[in-house]
Amino acid sequence: MTDQALRDADIDGLGQALITLTKELWIVKDRQRVLESVLADAGLLNNKAVDTHQPDEALESELKTERQKLIDGVIDAMTAKP
Repeated sequence: MTDQALRDADIDGLGQALITLTKELWIVKDRQRVLESVLADAGLLNNKAVDTHQPDEALESELKTERQKLIDGVIDAMTAKP
């Protein structure tokens, strides 16, 4: 028995998945920065407010749930048996 978590055949797929995930993350980060800039230019947002905002319990719970779903989805994809 081997302790190898990934077979050689899995490496290309994992690499592609990481590239795809990185591209998607960049799209979200780019759009968030643009949105913050548009709101700040319109006088609707102080950028420091985003950095210092503390979510209430309801939002924190939503964020925690969504974060866990994302993590679980990535782990499931990496550990799925063909």
